[in-house]
Amino acid sequence: MTELTNEDVREMQRFLAETCADVKRWLPEPEWRPGWQSEAATERANEEHGPDGPWGPDPVRSVYTAAGMYLEAVLQCMRAMAPSITTDTTHYVPDCLARAAMEAGSQAFWLMEPGIGARRRVARFMLIRASGAQRRAEEVARTDPGQASLYGETPEQAAELAAHLGLVCEYRQRKGRRGERWSEGEKLPGYTKRNLLLEEAMFTPAAYSIYSSALHADWHSVIGNWIEVTTADGTQAVVMSPNRVAVWGAVLVAAAPAVFPAARALKLLDHRARLADVDHWSSNTLRLIRRMDLPRSWW
Repeated sequence: MTELTNEDVREMQRFLAETCADVKRWLPEPEWRPGWQSEAATERANEEHGPDGPWGPDPVRSVYTAAGMYLEAVLQCMRAMAPSITTDTTHYVPDCLARAAMEAGSQAFWLMEPGIGARRRVARFMLIRASGAQRRAEEVARTDPGQASLYGETPEQAAELAAHLGLVCEYRQRKGRRGERWSEGEKLPGYTKRNLLLEEAMFTPAAYSIYSSALHADWHSVIGNWIEVTTADGTQAVVMSPNRVAVWGAVLVAAAPAVFPAARALKLLDHRARLADVDHWSSNTLRLIRRMDLPRSWW
């Protein structure tokens, strides 16, 4: 018999839907508007130059747009998770979606770090683009050689855009180890490193490792959703065993990769009233955890 109740399901679905609505309200489309004298406004008014002249505001705006797209990816994970939860739900699918949410959220979190200035912020986005373009080109080379431009931005196009801004994205080989990408003193962190930075901010130690195990279908993640029982005739069988606490954990962790990068963006934009709303969200979430009698260590 499942531990999950209809009340659990209703509360999880409500929490996910309301968090999605909150993030959209805090950072409304089509463009995040910076407050007067905010860090974001200062970055837009930068005096950076490239070979073709002043940057203007557009390179910085593109980074904020990218962060918004990453946040939307997190919200899509949450929207997908909500209807998948029933009283028969195991934690396997929520774990996978929580991991996907962390991946997207960690990118936005890194891009929206306060205090780094326009040049470093744009350099970070160029590193992400250069790395993605290179990975895609390598994949295309194995399946459709010579057609990389049909599948999105190529490494050459990414390098050309960076050069237009006066930035150099350098790939440094390391003997016996994977190379590193650098630009303007910024090193592109790997997937695990980015997610550990987000995980630390979210106060969810080991979350990335736990949900990575599910995404890779490690045996312990699969078998953890089943238990062995003895049937009425004495035979042994395995039956599905939803874990209420584990499902709740994935739901809560999936929301945090939207909220924490959003809070960073609001700080950069100097939207103080909306930052207060983020604090209100946190307080409400803690009350929900207590009300649903979830582990005290989560409080």
